[in-house]
Amino acid sequence: MPDPLSRTSASTAGFAEYIEKYSGNIYMLSRLLLGQGAEAEEAAVKSFTELYEPYLRTGCDAQSFSLQAYRECIRCCSRIAQGRKSRISACLSWEDQLVHALRYGLRLSLTDISLILRMNLPELKAQIRQMREQLAAHEAETPTASLSVG
Repeated sequence: MPDPLSRTSASTAGFAEYIEKYSGNIYMLSRLLLGQGAEAEEAAVKSFTELYEPYLRTGCDAQSFSLQAYRECIRCCSRIAQGRKSRISACLSWEDQLVHALRYGLRLSLTDISLILRMNLPELKAQIRQMREQLAAHEAETPTASLSVG
């Protein structure tokens, strides 16, 4: 009779490897969305905590795990961010903030972002274009301070 504990310990070891591999990006994403501090750390830890039981039941490959980890982090950050002032910019919607953090913060490819957010590429490209226009317009409206020596 096979030992069920050996399967669990092997799964736990595999999960630990995934945590080691993806924890940096997941923590960075939570910091980009929530700012530095306890909330970002809480979201990152909660992301992996939420993935542990499903991982033990079904297991998954590295690609699937990374997608699940990003999605879980986004879900945790979203819950924490509800009712808070925007981290990135007041002119961006939460969906735009996600794309901004994934594209410009983590520098993920458009293909990876489309998989994480479950969007098709043309839709994602249009959203990025619109987001850039919004940020440029917002930047143009914001007065810049200039110092001059008199």
